[in-house]
Amino acid sequence: MNQQPKHEEIDIIQFFTAFGNMFTGLFRWFFNIFKWLIFILVDAILYVRKHYIVLGTGLLIGLIYAFFTKENISTYYGEAILRTNYNAQLVLQEKVNMLNDFISKQDYDNLGKALNISTKQASNLSNFSLQPVSNDIFLLEDYEAYLIKKDTAVHKFIEYKKYKKNIRNNDDLSRYWKLIITSFSPDTFNHLNQNLINLFNSDSLIEKRKQLYLSFLKIKKQNYLKSLQDIDTMRKVFDKAWLLSNSKAAGQGVNLMLSNEKASVGAPEEAYNLFEERKKSLDNLEKTIRQINLYSDAVVFLNSYPDSGIKQLNVLGNKFIKFGLTGFLLALSVLLLIDFNKFLNKYEQQKNNQTE
Repeated sequence: MNQQPKHEEIDIIQFFTAFGNMFTGLFRWFFNIFKWLIFILVDAILYVRKHYIVLGTGLLIGLIYAFFTKENISTYYGEAILRTNYNAQLVLQEKVNMLNDFISKQDYDNLGKALNISTKQASNLSNFSLQPVSNDIFLLEDYEAYLIKKDTAVHKFIEYKKYKKNIRNNDDLSRYWKLIITSFSPDTFNHLNQNLINLFNSDSLIEKRKQLYLSFLKIKKQNYLKSLQDIDTMRKVFDKAWLLSNSKAAGQGVNLMLSNEKASVGAPEEAYNLFEERKKSLDNLEKTIRQINLYSDAVVFLNSYPDSGIKQLNVLGNKFIKFGLTGFLLALSVLLLIDFNKFLNKYEQQKNNQTE
């Protein structure tokens, strides 16, 4: 009866002993690594102190070169969000790749012609970066527009989660993109907004798609306007009939009912709800006008580039830091190569002594 608690006490003591040993070993391991790093740091400081003349000379040469060079390594950037219509994603990517190809080949004449800017302004551009944007706000708008084009019978088979996953797994299906432009001059962005819009909307096939769809939307708009005009005419007829019925002094009067089929006097049909129909037509007209505005271009800029580029925060963008550090590292590389050569010579001498 009394032996079981003793065994439990022994097991608990062994457990805490093993846990303490493990913790001590882990602490010792971290301490050894820290001590090793301290030794490396001290050795590095001693090495720099030993060769400070050579390293300082390399640093000084780099700073002098930076002082006299005219190289401009400060970069500026601007970014804009784009929405593509009429499946213009591939066209957008092709245009951006074309611009980057001009930059890589230093073909600033064609780059300037493509963007309708001067060759000097084009030479300041350094990169065009196109990235898909897939936040929930944009995806929900796309999802609603996608369902509008589908038959209502298939709506239940298209869930938002599946749609979202499909878009994120296929960048080419994304309609929203971020275009980041980097330049060596902050003034390059002044003329890019409208010029990029013209460039990205210059594809002939996309232009045909746009004209066909906008023509269809404009016909819908005219039909809704005509429907509203007809409803207003019917309301005027109803108002006159109501005034006429109330002006009768005798008991029978005139009872004008507006039905779905026709307008008749004293007809038993259910009244045609003009207010409801007018509200529906107004809603449809508003949606159509919104669609016309949304699809006015194949590539739409949701925001403009700033008039002056934003300077990128980059430590190596400072030419004194860049060239000074380069000179220091080159001097350090030469010293390490010399020390390595001494080590090889010493190793070779020891090997020759052993063979003798």
